[in-house]
Amino acid sequence: MAINPQSFFNFAAQNYSLLHDIFRRIGGMNDAELTELIRRHRTGLESPAALIEKLINLKIIEPLPDATASYEMTRTVAILFRFLLQEQRLTSTAVIQAYLDELERSQAALDLAIRDDKHSMIERALDETTETMERIRQDSRANREAIICEVMTVKSNREKRTVSERFEKILHLWKHYLEPLKDLIDVRKTMDSSLDNLERLLRHGSEQFLLDGALHREFSRCSVRLVRLRRDMTADFHESMHEVEPLYASLKQDSSLARGVARALERIGKEGIKSLNLQSELAIHAGRLREGLFDNTDIEAYLHNVRGYQPQEPPVISFGAQQPSHQFIPPDELTDKLLQSLPVNDVLQWILDSYEEYPFPELLRAYGRIFGSDSFSASFSRDEKKYQLPGITVLACPLAVEAIR
Repeated sequence: MAINPQSFFNFAAQNYSLLHDIFRRIGGMNDAELTELIRRHRTGLESPAALIEKLINLKIIEPLPDATASYEMTRTVAILFRFLLQEQRLTSTAVIQAYLDELERSQAALDLAIRDDKHSMIERALDETTETMERIRQDSRANREAIICEVMTVKSNREKRTVSERFEKILHLWKHYLEPLKDLIDVRKTMDSSLDNLERLLRHGSEQFLLDGALHREFSRCSVRLVRLRRDMTADFHESMHEVEPLYASLKQDSSLARGVARALERIGKEGIKSLNLQSELAIHAGRLREGLFDNTDIEAYLHNVRGYQPQEPPVISFGAQQPSHQFIPPDELTDKLLQSLPVNDVLQWILDSYEEYPFPELLRAYGRIFGSDSFSASFSRDEKKYQLPGITVLACPLAVEAIR
């Protein structure tokens, strides 16, 4: 029997605190517990029995299958609460893959309907395609919210979980949700090819029924939804990876360290500290370990040697006989001199001839000022020219400057 939406939402508004408590009872509740909840949150004069009947009629609760006189919130209303409270549950990629298979079936039906020119079948196939795409998009967004919520829980660690336990949670997200989703949205994988085929089919249908206003509009809407689906799935994946990847790397390192320490302590407890062979592993200078401590005599002798150590002056790094030059070509002087020489068919050669006493890096800076300036009408030659300098060979197409703009 259909539910009156207005009655449902009016009841939900008047009894929100009750519904919220029912939602929080994950394992369900027996008749006595539900009655106590109703008495605690009741706002009117209705009896608990009448309210229980309303909850059942509005399909807010239903009997538990494995117990008598016990109830739980229906899945549909629970999903609505999780959406409103941003506490979505994770949807496995196997479910998303099933949606994709369903999308391919709808695509095949749409292709057949277009070929047969059957408008009613086209409309039905477009509706099924749209519904499936929206399910995939909503589940993808719910996964993103659930993953972010899980990451925040692991970071806050209010339950005082160990590093290994927190790492196991993040590893579960990584292996069962992110890596399979990455395979799904990979441009080289089946999903992308399938969505490409659907995009081409929608474009073909839109062109074929261009003169049919209603069908053309439905094809266009479905195409836009497909674009949104691909964009949102990619954004959800990258946002999830942005949250999980740093935490995964950090907890993986901490977990490895914790496991190593635990194994070392277990080995010390069974075989003693000598079993770790720390002297060899840590390369301790002339030292021995005795029950976890350095030998005092060896430490004292070593410290005496350190005390007498005389540091030497660090070696001087030679820069060679040539000292760095501090010569600088003023930009105004360069511009004025170039204006007096216009037209110049080869700017680099002109700079080499005009400032031959300057070092090559400064000549290149001067060339860059002319090349990057908008004040000159300049053009490049097609032929490459070789410029020979002391110890340097430059290959470039000559830059010609004819006039000032």
